[in-house]
Amino acid sequence: MEDMAGKGRCDQCGFWKMARPREGWCRRHAPKPSSVSDRISHWPTTHGGQGCGEFAAADANNEPVACNDCVYWHQPALGLQPVDRGDKLGSWWAEAGLCVRRAPTPVSEPGPRAFWCATHHADGCADGRHAAKNDGA
Repeated sequence: MEDMAGKGRCDQCGFWKMARPREGWCRRHAPKPSSVSDRISHWPTTHGGQGCGEFAAADANNEPVACNDCVYWHQPALGLQPVDRGDKLGSWWAEAGLCVRRAPTPVSEPGPRAFWCATHHADGCADGRHAAKNDGA
């Protein structure tokens, strides 16, 4: 595998979250809307030695924003309640919401409907923006 050290390595990037030794998820971008309802967002897996031009050194300024702290995340009072989704437990869906950071993009066929993707409250990405904290003042 080619070493991408000149572009910044994934395992040294603030947007990367290690999943297992030498492998992790790139959380640089928010998920895009889908044309299918009840989709779950999955961040792309990369090897730690890979890299890209959007590299940012891991520090406090380059931490992904957790979904539950993000202004672009919408969670209904009872969480999401999808139909016919057995791949995640009900407890996961209860803590899930929709990432609405990205607008739908045009497609070549008329009439598609857009659906925003589900993320868990503990997920996050670098496209997020911290919600204002209500300190009761």
